[in-house]
Amino acid sequence: MNINSKNIAAKIILLSAITSFAAEPISVTTKTGVTATLYGFASLNAAYEDSKSNNGNFANFVAASDLTNENDGGWHLTPNLTRIGFNLSSGSDTTYFKANGKVEVDFYGGGSANNPNPRLRHGYGEISFGKTGFSILGGQTWDVISPLVTPTLNAGVLNNSGDAGLRRAQLRLTEKIPVGEGSVDIAAAVVRTIGENQPYNSSSASETGTDADIPTFQGRIGIALPLWVDNKKAGLGVSGHYGQEEIDLDATGKTKDIPTWSANVDLTLPITGAITFLGEGFVGENLDTYAAGIGRGFVANTEDPESIKSIKAYGGWFALQAKLIQKLAINAGAGIDKLDRDDIETVGGREQNISVFANTTYSLTDAFSLGFEYLHVQTDYLTAGTVKEADLNRYQLSATYGF
Repeated sequence: MNINSKNIAAKIILLSAITSFAAEPISVTTKTGVTATLYGFASLNAAYEDSKSNNGNFANFVAASDLTNENDGGWHLTPNLTRIGFNLSSGSDTTYFKANGKVEVDFYGGGSANNPNPRLRHGYGEISFGKTGFSILGGQTWDVISPLVTPTLNAGVLNNSGDAGLRRAQLRLTEKIPVGEGSVDIAAAVVRTIGENQPYNSSSASETGTDADIPTFQGRIGIALPLWVDNKKAGLGVSGHYGQEEIDLDATGKTKDIPTWSANVDLTLPITGAITFLGEGFVGENLDTYAAGIGRGFVANTEDPESIKSIKAYGGWFALQAKLIQKLAINAGAGIDKLDRDDIETVGGREQNISVFANTTYSLTDAFSLGFEYLHVQTDYLTAGTVKEADLNRYQLSATYGF
């Protein structure tokens, strides 16, 4: 009897040890001592649109075809939002230097419907200098300007409808200055100027961004402080950018520089422990590669190439985030992009874009969630001085398994 009891006790101890070992997080360490932690999610998004959007797998504005073929709807099912990433941390940190990084991809890189190509979202390394709050980042990540992201299920968020800013290659310097229980954050970056194909000289191999004599500069100053909500900080930031695109007016080397610039503000305001207000606003010119200006950057005139000019735009968005119970999240908001009519009067096209959304997500387990979103988009088109409205309603279901 005693022997059997000892055997049973030994088995319990052994099983407990095996279970404890299996529950420990598994770290993958490279030969340079860097630890890579895997994260991501597998996702299916199914959406019905009652009119055509610019891209069925995500919607930013209503296609011009809706003006002549109204309510030409369709279904869109895609796994392209599926995301895989690695957070990187160095095992060789010192008292003075600490390194980290990130590599992340999704599957919006083109390809076919059932064979999508990967797309690099983030790929950077960053080094922090001891306790100074100073860091240097090199690689591709979010723009410094307009750092907030609209809480939509739609993969297009509210880009070209108030939510400016994307991701691009950059060298960024950041200083975080402690202020009470919060901080003042100062960031400056030199970023790649992403332009367009040359509008006049088809023999030119360079696009308008790489042809420019200067890179683009971005900067932001923000403050984050706790207010009346425990364990949450309110944030306010101002940011901006300036760059140029070089236009080849002909094949003889005659060129013209047109600017790209923006001034932006962002606000994060916790209202209660369960409800947070988010919002951003912008004004600028030639913002198509910043997912603003409804995807329009400049107006080219083949009869008078030197009259080419950048398009002025402004807009913004707001959203309320609510998590009233642990597994249920609710978001609602709206955004607008608007162009200066005088800049597009001669060519017409998209002039204004308004989006309104509401969504809810429920977590069935810690890893698996279901979501539903309603999105309404109205895009105004200017034709011969007359404004015509194109509208769509989008109903989207999402199933996401996170890891």
